[in-house]
Amino acid sequence: MKTIGNKKTTAAMLAATVLFVSTRSAFAYPPENAAVLYYQACMLYEVDSEMSDMLNDLRRGRIEPNERIEEFLKQNRRIISFVLDASEVKDCDWGIDYSQGPDALMPPLSQFRRLSFLTFADAKTLAHLGEYKAAFGRCISIYRMARHINERLIISYLIGLGLSGATNSCISQILSDMPQDIETLTWLRNQLVQIDSQPLSVKPALRAERDSGTICMSPEKIGAVVRSGLDDGPFKKIVLKRILAADEQFFSRNKEYWNGYMDAVEAAFDLPYPQGYAEVKRLDEELTREFDEDLNATLTAGLAPTWHKIYIQSIGLGTHFNAVRAAIEIYILKAKTSKLPDTLPAGLPTDMFSGRPFQYEKTAEGFILRCRGKDSRDRINEYEFKIEK
Repeated sequence: MKTIGNKKTTAAMLAATVLFVSTRSAFAYPPENAAVLYYQACMLYEVDSEMSDMLNDLRRGRIEPNERIEEFLKQNRRIISFVLDASEVKDCDWGIDYSQGPDALMPPLSQFRRLSFLTFADAKTLAHLGEYKAAFGRCISIYRMARHINERLIISYLIGLGLSGATNSCISQILSDMPQDIETLTWLRNQLVQIDSQPLSVKPALRAERDSGTICMSPEKIGAVVRSGLDDGPFKKIVLKRILAADEQFFSRNKEYWNGYMDAVEAAFDLPYPQGYAEVKRLDEELTREFDEDLNATLTAGLAPTWHKIYIQSIGLGTHFNAVRAAIEIYILKAKTSKLPDTLPAGLPTDMFSGRPFQYEKTAEGFILRCRGKDSRDRINEYEFKIEK
């Protein structure tokens, strides 16, 4: 895939998007398409590497808000407003021409991540000032941003997962520092229920990956795709050699193999863990073996991502989100009773690795929610939450 590399290209895409999707008055605000506002924010936002690193350190809890960050936030208040307004818009169409397959221009994903760092910095600064509801509001906006960016591209889905994971961590940090306020906690719980009703789904990306792969598997496109998409080495040489010797039947059979393979991948992603993980890992390993023995697997082996890694990321981040939601219920009980419950309340979101409730443990500083199922590295994931003293 090609990435937008300069502001002129971004501006052109913005203009095309506005012309293509705008059905209301040119003076209506916000527009019906959130991408218009995101593109504006991407075009206008400028940040040097030093400040970008500082914002990222603030997001990760390595530093506290400082005067330089606060001044930077003031200078970029308009950019933040664009992002917040965009997150409230239901529809988001990035204007991507999917018929171009791997040649389609992507949204400015790296700039989009920088915008999330800016928004996280605003959230952490608001929390530092004691404005916890507003801080959580910024986090909810980033959850919505993640869903907006998740448009039919695997890389977009992965960026969306990354934003969601960072938001889980940011909310956990703020929860650990704030006084127990029933009204704010209840509001946050309700907001996360709404977010969960529109889950960050891999299905659009799976369908688009199937379509893109089919487009790539033509004599006109496949050579360029392999040369630009695969690392130099023996595997790439073998794929190119087979392509050079290919006839029409080779491409037809490779497309058939690809579609059968993608059918199996989509079905595996619908399975609960660990069955789903075992299946996608089997498919990845089987494809590697069949590449050596079956010419029909050539192009699938060259184009397919490592699906079991994507699957485990999806389960891991979904489990972290569930842990945050479960933790909020515990914080609410603490706010109501002035003490932590002795046992985990029933009916809370579960550990997706096992499909069972989290294991709950009180600690000197708060509590831990621990998974009951192991991840792909044979580890038990746990999430620590602290109580403000």
